[in-house]
Amino acid sequence: MAVIVTVASGLFVAASVPDSTPSFRHIGKPIAGDTGWAGAVTVTESNGRTLAISAHGDQVQVWDLSLGKRLGKAFDDGRSDAFIDALAVGSMNGRKIVASGGGGDPVRIWDLASGEEVGNFVGASSSIALGQSNGKTIAVSGDRLGRVGVWHLGAGRLPDTMLTGHRGAVYAAALGQLDGRMIAVSGGFDRTVRMWDLTAGKQLGNELTGHTDYVFAVAVGQLNGKTIAVSGSKDGTLRVWDLAAGEQLGDPLTGHTADVRSVALGMLGGKTIAVSGSRDGTLRVWDLAAGEQLGDPLTGHTAEVRSVAVGRLDGETIALSAGSDDGTVRVWGLGPATEPSNR
Repeated sequence: MAVIVTVASGLFVAASVPDSTPSFRHIGKPIAGDTGWAGAVTVTESNGRTLAISAHGDQVQVWDLSLGKRLGKAFDDGRSDAFIDALAVGSMNGRKIVASGGGGDPVRIWDLASGEEVGNFVGASSSIALGQSNGKTIAVSGDRLGRVGVWHLGAGRLPDTMLTGHRGAVYAAALGQLDGRMIAVSGGFDRTVRMWDLTAGKQLGNELTGHTDYVFAVAVGQLNGKTIAVSGSKDGTLRVWDLAAGEQLGDPLTGHTADVRSVALGMLGGKTIAVSGSRDGTLRVWDLAAGEQLGDPLTGHTAEVRSVAVGRLDGETIALSAGSDDGTVRVWGLGPATEPSNR
């Protein structure tokens, strides 16, 4: 709490005003599985409930964050012994679905409500994104050969399109909209970020350059009316890109002391924020318009933060994080999603 001292009629008057520094906090107990690996996390809303979907070893768990308890049994097809390191949530045929993958095994598609496997496809690597294009449910993922695959989930096991251009493995992929078109954004070994027109099946514009090492994470969102991507790199920085202009916005976001492994976008107090997770074991929250870090780093994980997600719980913006070798998923309260009313 800050104190302002003013002089009125020869008297000193002290008035307390709220401190503008955000106060982030850990919510509840860490979520743990039956193995020592927490590889991924995502968040969704279903029937008015905020659900965390977490990957522990080769299993997927669903947690009701309002109740603080797990829902049903873990999703486990019994056919995989590889650790899951990629999760995505979406919809197909009117029902919520979860995609899980890792270790070169087929990506499994699960019905969120029943926990039943409803499909799979082969060829994904360490990232998966789900979305809707022309009424179809699609999945996008990069592979180790430098390709971005686009799957129509109702059409079978083979990809509709393989987008080529990256020189080396694609580590990150995300979906978004640009000028009314469905696009994918990817990043990888060649240190570049690329945009893809999924309807035309080709790259949009030039590669986006600036990172000095591998690009491990990308997320797509909106900032002041612009469609942006935020990328995280082994060089320890995040960069913000204006996708329509094909250029970087502002300076790199610095603070992490090791690889940035994950990034997610959201709203906090009316501001567009990014939440990043790093090999340094911390999460950081960034005000993208101001180009600066908000508050102190979020600490508690004892291993690299492999995956982050942003959602809402009871009107508050929350972040979720998966701590890889420490075996836990954690939930963090960041504050109200919108600015308080002055009325």
